[in-house]
Amino acid sequence: MGRGGDNGSNASPPVFAKKGTDFENLRHILIAVKCMTRWLFWAESLLSGGLPFALLLSFGLYLSFKTRFFQVRCFPACLRYAFCGAPSEEKGEGLTPFCSACTALSATVGTGNIAGVAGAISLGGAGAVFWMWVSALAGMCVKAAEIGLSMRYREKQKDGFFGGPMFVIKNGIGKRALPAAYAFAAVGVFSAVTVGAETQTNAAAMALQGGKAQTLLLGLAFTVFAFAVLSGSNKLIGAVNAVAVPLMALAYILLCGAVIFLGHSRLPMALAAIIQGAFCPKAVTGGAVGSMLSAVAVGASRGVFSNEAGLGTSGMAHAAGNGEDNRRCLYGIFEVFVDTVLICTLTALTILCGGVKIEYGKIATSELVREALSSAFGTNAGRLLAMMMCLFSISSVIGWGFYGKICLRFLAGENSSRFFTALYPLFCITGAVFRADTVWRLAGLSTGLMLSINVSAMIFLRDSAVKELKVRRECCDKGKNRVFENAVGKP
Repeated sequence: MGRGGDNGSNASPPVFAKKGTDFENLRHILIAVKCMTRWLFWAESLLSGGLPFALLLSFGLYLSFKTRFFQVRCFPACLRYAFCGAPSEEKGEGLTPFCSACTALSATVGTGNIAGVAGAISLGGAGAVFWMWVSALAGMCVKAAEIGLSMRYREKQKDGFFGGPMFVIKNGIGKRALPAAYAFAAVGVFSAVTVGAETQTNAAAMALQGGKAQTLLLGLAFTVFAFAVLSGSNKLIGAVNAVAVPLMALAYILLCGAVIFLGHSRLPMALAAIIQGAFCPKAVTGGAVGSMLSAVAVGASRGVFSNEAGLGTSGMAHAAGNGEDNRRCLYGIFEVFVDTVLICTLTALTILCGGVKIEYGKIATSELVREALSSAFGTNAGRLLAMMMCLFSISSVIGWGFYGKICLRFLAGENSSRFFTALYPLFCITGAVFRADTVWRLAGLSTGLMLSINVSAMIFLRDSAVKELKVRRECCDKGKNRVFENAVGKP
């Protein structure tokens, strides 16, 4: 009895105690996973928008003040160089300045210029367009500086020149920063797949509004065309872009111009809505967009995504040139101007002058542009928009494929270019037939990482960046129309 009583009083139910402990541990694990998920979503949001934009805007303003607004004072010289001085210069195996600029524009002028602008207006009001202009003004200086630094720190290899942020980090900062250079190149390859092949093809497939067979054929067509172009030399890629990009941009300008011309009576109201909505969105959107901060955040972030200022990609295209023409950095101004100030503004005015009903506060895509085009082209509007979306998309696929080859070459050597050329176009098929919601988020994250690494490196080399721009500004001020002097010596 005593022994049994002692056992009964001292013994504990080990099985139930273990279960309770397991449940408690599981609860703590679930709480930890929940906290980690929230942190990851917060980190993604920060890296996809807030941090990159803050870096770009602050560094762009820094460069603007240090160079006495280089982008404004050199704008006339930029236009002269783009339209009069560049296309016939620097013949050879490398890219001419004009071909380099068209290659850079082929990647930037994409679906973001149509669907992205429509989304910016619906979420941030017409005032978002004004803040796109502000971000473009800062981005012009950053893009010009990244081209100048890429030209300075590029490397001559047996099959041409190669440059970009990874070479700027490697040769400008030194071995201690090599991990950042490799990180940028790795993210660049991933961005080529997501931003270039996947999202662009998916946007074109959605604009086509066809069945599964049609979207599959579109993906196959994009794959064949991308492989045919990217398997050629850099000179072939530049030549294709030099023809396709101007024609594509001109066609879109004519389409938008027709809508704006027919709705010219709404043009003053549209411009007033842009200015008023920039500072008081509530007055324009009826309260759907309630704060100026919303217009700033949406407009500026969409502007950065569209013109790619700060990503360093344009520097890769210009560093592939075979000459020493240091006026190439002027194309940094021109590329942002064409992409954001011209094409994105035309998209916005087309929507605002086309008599389209905008549901503010709800994200919109290319359907707003389709409705606006229908005011001028009737039932053909859908076909015309699908054609433009396909042209914009395939140009971005080619441009980003060019960048991906350079990034992978930096990581894995010369022979990796063939592997990338064979594999990269296949992602056009998956982009066309599958939903790309997750890929769009990954694209935003990867480009945010690229911008953060590149601009951080440029901040470290800010003195060199300022010197690269100041000497060109001085030449512009003196009216010199010749090859500019080197700002700083080669490393």
